[in-house]
Order: sequence, then C-alpha cells, then structure tokens
Amino acid sequence: MRAAAVTFGSFLLAALTLAAPARAEPAPEPEFTAAQALACSGSACDGKDPAAYCGGDARTLDSLTLGAAILELRYSPSCRAAWARISNARWEPYSQFPGIARVTRDSDGRTYSCVVPAGGSSCYTLMVNDRNVTSFAYGEWDGGSRIYTGRTGSHLR
Repeated sequence: MRAAAVTFGSFLLAALTLAAPARAEPAPEPEFTAAQALACSGSACDGKDPAAYCGGDARTLDSLTLGAAILELRYSPSCRAAWARISNARWEPYSQFPGIARVTRDSDGRTYSCVVPAGGSSCYTLMVNDRNVTSFAYGEWDGGSRIYTGRTGSHLR
C-alpha cells in the first residue's frame, strides 16, 4: 500500500507540473565582462550593441525630456563609445509614429537610430566611436496631441 501511495503521489506531482501554465521568464540581461570591453574600444565599437559589449560601466552624459519620453546620450568609458536611448516613449492612442532615437558623431556624421517597437516603451541605438570626438543624441516622440523633438549637447570624451 505504501508503494502505491508513493507512486500515486509521484504521478499526481508530475500531472500537476505538466498542467501548470508555463510562465514566460524575461530574457536575462547580458553580463558585462572586462574581456568584452577589451574586445571593443573606440573605432572597434562602431555599430556594435552596447548591451553586449559596454553596458557595465555606462553612464548618461546628457538627457532631456520629450513630453513624457526621456532621451539620453549614453557613454561607456571602457569602450570609449556613445549611443542614444529613448525611454517612456510608449505609443499613444493618437500617435502618428513611435518614439525614435538617433546618435550622431559630429566629425563625420556617422549615425545609428532605433525605433521603439510596437508594445514597447524604449529602445537604444548601436554605438559610435566617441574617442576624441563629439557625439549627440536626437529624439522624436509623438505624444498623441503633440510631436516632441530635441537633441542633447555634443560631448567630447
């Protein structure tokens, strides 16, 4: 009888486990390592994803509000690279377009941009080399009743 109870209990546990609804877990953030920063510095970072290479020591150099949205010029000292990020830029019911962010290197006009995806509220651009040159962030957000645009100052690092 005891063996039957254990077997039935195991069966019940397995059945409950299979019947339980699956929960979607958020994707883990990429982990930053010093080796990644060494693999990408200055011009080697042009066009690369900051979360994969340089997020560990990122800082905001300048920011501004575009209505409810926030535009930031981000910078990584270890990578010597900059990128733009727009957040709180959710698509509003009467919006004509989603939030947009762009980073531009002043010396040659190299630009990368991102668009807030449907259902999202933020995005960030790929990086530009910011070693001994200046870069700035530009953003647009349609708040439904007004379109906001703006740019950060240019910063030398």
